[in-house]
Amino acid sequence: MRYLLIPILLMLVATSCNKGGYIALKDAERGMFLERSRKVSTNTFFDRRMESELESQLSKDWYIVNEDLEYVYFGQLMKQNGFTMINPFYRVDRVKLDSLFPGYRSIEGKHIKARVFQSFIKPVIENHLISKCPQSYNTQFSKRQYKLTKDGIAASIKLQGKCYEKRVMRADINLLLDPENLEVLEENTSIK
Repeated sequence: MRYLLIPILLMLVATSCNKGGYIALKDAERGMFLERSRKVSTNTFFDRRMESELESQLSKDWYIVNEDLEYVYFGQLMKQNGFTMINPFYRVDRVKLDSLFPGYRSIEGKHIKARVFQSFIKPVIENHLISKCPQSYNTQFSKRQYKLTKDGIAASIKLQGKCYEKRVMRADINLLLDPENLEVLEENTSIK
């Protein structure tokens, strides 16, 4: 009887140690152990995806590793003992995500930030700052906020431009982007 308890106890210890919200990437891709993921809101999913950067030494990207009819499973990848693990490991309601953020599969934070920079921030800097001080200028951001709303992706950017430490312009950029394709739905830019 005692010899029967040892394998059972070893299995319990092994499975209880692995309930920390992470699993092997290959297991997640095969649909195994998905119940170990922690359920989060659509806004949490969006916020995590916004952490991705175009150029970064540290990979902060959040990857979608599986989907089923109910949930989208995602997390960050890390190497551990020669295996690729997902840690932390989350799931989000697929129906809610699809209705609020239909472009979730292909749109990451780096894409949103690049779209806002190229289409709005860069032209403001070129037209209102570089023209006033082409030799030396400095741009400081006091606010860069991105939110997922029921109407779309809201971006709010506040920046000021300095020429030799003297402020020469301030810009407030407020946008609403389509959550499916990043088309501009609304724009309000004020420059002082």
